[in-house]
Amino acid sequence: MNHSITVQNFGLKLRPVTLEDAAFIFELRRDPKLAQYIGEFDEQFSVHVAWLKKYFQREGDYYFCIETARSNIPIGTIAIYNRNGNTAEWGRLIIQPHYPAAPGSVWLMYHVAFDILRLSSVFCRTVIDNQHVVSFHDNSGAVRSGIEPGAITIKGKSMDWIIHTVTADKWPLVGSRLEPAARIAERFLEEVT
Repeated sequence: MNHSITVQNFGLKLRPVTLEDAAFIFELRRDPKLAQYIGEFDEQFSVHVAWLKKYFQREGDYYFCIETARSNIPIGTIAIYNRNGNTAEWGRLIIQPHYPAAPGSVWLMYHVAFDILRLSSVFCRTVIDNQHVVSFHDNSGAVRSGIEPGAITIKGKSMDWIIHTVTADKWPLVGSRLEPAARIAERFLEEVT
C-alpha cells in the first residue's frame, strides 16, 4: 500500500518501501542465512517486482524499509499487513546480520501499530524451529497465542508456526522490555554507520 508513515528512534528509521528498494529486498530474501525460515521464494527478480507493484495497490499493508537514521543505509524490512478491522499481522522482518536492529525495529513497528494506526492487537507467525526469534518474542512480553501445524513449507519440508500476539493494553509493557536492548543496540549502530 502506498503510505507515508515514517518513524525514527534508537538510531533507526522505518520508511515506506518504494519500487527502488526492489533489488535490496530481493537480495535480502535470497541470502541463505537470512532466508532459512522464510517460505518458498521465486528466484526470478521480475516476479518479485510484480509482487511489489501489487503491494502498492493492496489496502491495509504497511511495508517498511529499515534504515540507519544517521546515514540512511537500508539494512532490512518489516511490515504490518493483513489488516482486518483493528487487528493485523506483522512480519517480513529481515535484517542484515551485522546490524543489531531487531529490538528497535520491532519497537518502532509496535509504535506504528498502536500509536499511529490505533490497532487493538497485532500478531506474528514464526517458524517454531527458529528458536532465537521465538525466544525474542517470548522475552519481549508477546503472548504465545497459538500454533499452526504444517502451516509453511520451507525447502519442501512442512513446518509449524508459533503465533505471538500483543494487544494495545500490553504495548507499554512490551515497549519497556524492548527499549533497553534497543538503546544498547543504538550505540553499536552509531559505531558501524
